[in-house]
Order: sequence, then structure tokens, then C-alpha cells
Amino acid sequence: MTFIKKSSRIFTNRSLNMSSIKSIGFDMDHTIARYHREEFESLAFRKTLEKFIEAGYPASLSSLSFDPNFVIRGLLVDMDRGNLLKVDGHKYVKVAYHGHKKLDKSTRHDLYNSSGYKADSFISIDTFFALSEVQLFIEIVDYMRLNPGSIKKTFRDVYRDLREFIDLSHRDGSIKDEVMTNMENYIVKDKQLEPMLKKFIEGGKKLFLLTNSDWTYTDKVMSYLLPKASEDFQRWQDYFEYTIVGAGKPNFFTGSNPFYEVMEDSGLLKQHSGSLKLGGSYHGGNAKLFEKLTNQKGDQILYAGDHIYGDIMRSKELFNWRTLVVVEELEEEFDRLEKLQPELATILEMIKEEDKLDMEASTLQGKIMTLKRRRTYHTGDHNRLSKLDRKIEETEETLGNIVTQLENSQKKSSRMIKDREKALHPIWGELLYTSLEKSRFASQIESYACIYTTKITNFLLYSANQKFRSYRDSMPHDF
Repeated sequence: MTFIKKSSRIFTNRSLNMSSIKSIGFDMDHTIARYHREEFESLAFRKTLEKFIEAGYPASLSSLSFDPNFVIRGLLVDMDRGNLLKVDGHKYVKVAYHGHKKLDKSTRHDLYNSSGYKADSFISIDTFFALSEVQLFIEIVDYMRLNPGSIKKTFRDVYRDLREFIDLSHRDGSIKDEVMTNMENYIVKDKQLEPMLKKFIEGGKKLFLLTNSDWTYTDKVMSYLLPKASEDFQRWQDYFEYTIVGAGKPNFFTGSNPFYEVMEDSGLLKQHSGSLKLGGSYHGGNAKLFEKLTNQKGDQILYAGDHIYGDIMRSKELFNWRTLVVVEELEEEFDRLEKLQPELATILEMIKEEDKLDMEASTLQGKIMTLKRRRTYHTGDHNRLSKLDRKIEETEETLGNIVTQLENSQKKSSRMIKDREKALHPIWGELLYTSLEKSRFASQIESYACIYTTKITNFLLYSANQKFRSYRDSMPHDF
């Protein structure tokens, strides 16, 4: 295969032979349709903040500003304490902020690491749409920290209001009307999208669109991305055997909602019965019925999305669909990771040497204990005691030198790790790691996504029947 740069590769957690896939489904938002994220998130932030002030929150909140670099995916939100957490794959909280104030190690340990907590009781930031939502929450938390008593509500109450205002912003069109009016400002027009879809169709794959967005918004976005191009594809719907809007994922995978047929001219719905028509557009439905009506099931279907919980986890756990998750942020991070590779190699080498020094120190500590124990057996033998004392003194001096060497190396490697993390992200470090351990987000991708990539059109660089191979999974004893 021709060399493919890292930012355009498809990475494999579980081997996937595309020749066995009959049908490929796509989420729309942040999968088929990529957003100019900063513009879109800033819009959602502003529109939702306006509703806070309209609802009676202090007018001075209008001074809050959107920071596109503070919140990242994979974090957890503790609504009761107003804290934002980065957690490793073993639920250990590595970094925590209250508003914009970083919690010190002792406070963080007392709150989260000294006893267990239920990660499911926290809000998980595993979709791009949550970024502006959580950013606004953190800004209000920080406002409350700096202005005690100004908002007489609990942090949980604030978050509950936030959810209500965001839902209202979507219902009244505050956000999506602006996007539909100025599509080029918010949606990335990827010229590779159309040839990628055609490649799959020519490779014998049936394609379907499965999105939570409503018909009007979906039609507007998809018409922008896939305008009439040829006799075979006069409408964007012609690329897909089935289009399902208003799916309500993850309920699409857990519930039993019926399908409604979408009257495309008006957007009105009518009760549907019987099989799904090729090229038809539907609202709602459920995965069990979808499999039955399309005569396919389980690992014959590959579904691609960006939302770990809504798109990937449920389709994988409940229906054994093969899964692809889009991790768009890695595209920029890969460039920085490549530049920092020499630093990482140095850090890992230093840690190996520190482990050796630590073992040497432990061996010497044991030797000193043995010598001191022997000393108690020869209390009357001054000659023997003198030799033992000299031996203890020499060993302690050697131990002291090793401990000093170890401490200096640990300080240096710790500083290098922190500098490397700041170079990747000044607050949270590497997206899929906390320090040198996998983050909770990485563990979820590893557990539930068969494959992952930075954008869906990377498929264009591979065969429609590509065999994605997962090589031997590594365990700590393999290194």
C-alpha cells in the first residue's frame, strides 16, 4: 500500500475485513458533516448564555467569553461540585479544575481518589456538541467562585438550567437557523466526501444515514455537502439506501420506537408500515426493526460516528455492529506528537534507568537491614562490630548517592513529562493519555471502536474491501 501519513490513517483495535461488511451507516454531525468547530461552539455558547440572562441570571454574565481551548473531549463533569476532571483508564482523577482554578493534588485526592466514585454519575464529554455546553458551565462556576452569593443556586441547578436552555436553543432555531443561513461559516465542505461515498457504492456497499438531527436541518446540511453532481446522484439522498433522521440515539439502539416516513417536500411525518423503501427517508425507528426490515444484522453492518456513548457503545454492545469512531482532534495533535517524539523517547529511557536505580536502592536498604541485624549478634566482639559499622557506613553512603541520583532523575523526568503535556495542551495534556497512562477516553475507544480515524473521508485512501488488521495486542509483560 502507498504510504499514508499518520493523520490520514485508519487505526485498528479489532481486525475488520471490509469484504464481510454489507452495509455502512454514517452519523451526520461531526462525521459526514464536519464543523468549523470554533465558530459553531462559540455560536452555541452565545445563544445559550443569552437565555441564562433572559431567565433572570445576572446581566453581568454577558461579559463571559468562549474559550475554544479550555474544554476537550473525554473529560468528566462533576455537577455537584462544579468540577471538571481528567481521568485515566482506571478511574483515577489525574487533573481537576473548579471553574478555572486548578485543584491541588491533596484536594483532588481527598475528593476523588481516597475512596471510590461512580463515573456514570458524572457527565461525560464524549461529543463535540458538549464542548460549548461544558465551557459555559465552567465559566458560570468560575463566576460564582469569584462572586460568592451572586447566583443563589447549586451547581447542579445551574447545569439543569443549562440543559434546558440548550434544548430551547435547538427547539427555537437559535443555533441551527443561524447555521442554515450561513452554511459556509459553520460547515466544512469536504471535496473528498462524494468520491468516498461513490467508492463504497461501486465496491458493493449499501449506505445509510442515521442521525439525531431533524429532517429540515439534515436536508439543508446534506444538500450543501452533496449538491447535484451526475445523472446517477441527482439528490443527496441518492447516495443512501435509507436515510433516518430524528433517531434519538442512543434510544435508537435501546428502544422500540416505530419508523415514520418523512414527506420530503413538507417535512411532515406519516405512520410507516412494511419494508423500508430504497432511497426513502424516515424518522425515529429502532435498530432491531431496522435489521429486520433491511435483512441484515450484527457484524454485517459498520456504523461510523463521533459519539462514544450514543453512536458506538450501544451499537456495539447490543447489536454487535462493527464500529468506527471519528477522533478529529488527533489530526492536529499528531503533528505535535511527532515533533515531541525525541522527548518521549528520552523520558521512557530515563524511567527505565530510574527503575534500575530504585531496585539498587531497595537491594542496598535490605543489605543495611541485614548488617544491622548481624550487629546485634556480636555485641561483645568489638573487632566484628567495627567491621560491621564500616560496612554499614559504606553501604549507607552508596545508598545516599543512588537516592540522590534517583531523586534528581525523577525531578527531571517529571518536569519533562509536564513540559511535554503542556506542549500538547496547556491544561489537559495529550488527548488519549494522562501523563503516560491511557485516559478514560482512550480506554473507551479501545473497548468499543473496531477502528478509528481523524475524518471519515480517510476511507478514500483505502480499498472498499480493505482488510484492517489488528496485530498482536500488547500486555505490560510484552515490553
